[in-house]
Amino acid sequence: MEIIIDAGATKTAFILLYDRGKEQGGFTGAGINPNYTETSDILRVFAQFVKQYPESAHTDRVRYYGAGCASEANRQRMTELISTFFPLAEVFVYSDLMAVCHALSPDKRSIVGILGTGAASCLYDGTVMETMAPSLGYMLGDEGSGTNLGKRLLTAYLKGALDADLMKQLETEYGLSRQSVIDRIYRQPSPNAFMASLAPFVRQHLDHAGMYALVLQAFEDFFASQKPYYADAEMLDWNLSGSVAYHFQDVVRAAAARQHCHIGAIVDAPLPRLAGEGRRAI
Repeated sequence: MEIIIDAGATKTAFILLYDRGKEQGGFTGAGINPNYTETSDILRVFAQFVKQYPESAHTDRVRYYGAGCASEANRQRMTELISTFFPLAEVFVYSDLMAVCHALSPDKRSIVGILGTGAASCLYDGTVMETMAPSLGYMLGDEGSGTNLGKRLLTAYLKGALDADLMKQLETEYGLSRQSVIDRIYRQPSPNAFMASLAPFVRQHLDHAGMYALVLQAFEDFFASQKPYYADAEMLDWNLSGSVAYHFQDVVRAAAARQHCHIGAIVDAPLPRLAGEGRRAI
């Protein structure tokens, strides 16, 4: 029995693979990032999963791919927490980027990226990450992410740069005003989650020329900010995962072409492909 977990800032998805390799049990809980998430909240997510699948306590292998797990300290922390629920299991903790590497680029050299709530990329040689562009978070980086799209939308809104009809719809659908936006960003917790929550509105109105230009520039900025870290950036495939990459993929491909980057695969999430590998040794 094996458990594969894909943990992002917004949600944590579990798949339980039984010994026969055919039966699967799925579960989705709150997001986990050990840089921000309290231990009690992390434990709560795992407790909910085990409650739904009590047999999982006897699993012999756990593969955890998580946001915030690029550092050794966070990988060790997550290994210890996971082991409290699955004491018989061999536990492997990887960064969320490695999930995309394993799912989309097994045994193949490529640039692998995530465009979801946040954004990140690395150069993967088919076995290990050779290089990773600095991930500076939503305050200083994350170009092209859901949070970044929301940030650009709010900036345009506050500067009066949106079409009048879009401004009215945004205010009506989200109950916003100039003052409420300032309050949500500067005085309330989790401004990044608030900004990311606006990404569906951006996608809904891509037919507006101004909105399309905003999104195209966000994705161009993603490729332009990542390319300098990879000598072969214009030669290798870029394999992407994440809700933003998937749902905005036509614009992502257009932006990539403008930056002379070639898109390989784009998937919503790597977990289904990881589960399909069964017990592939990694």
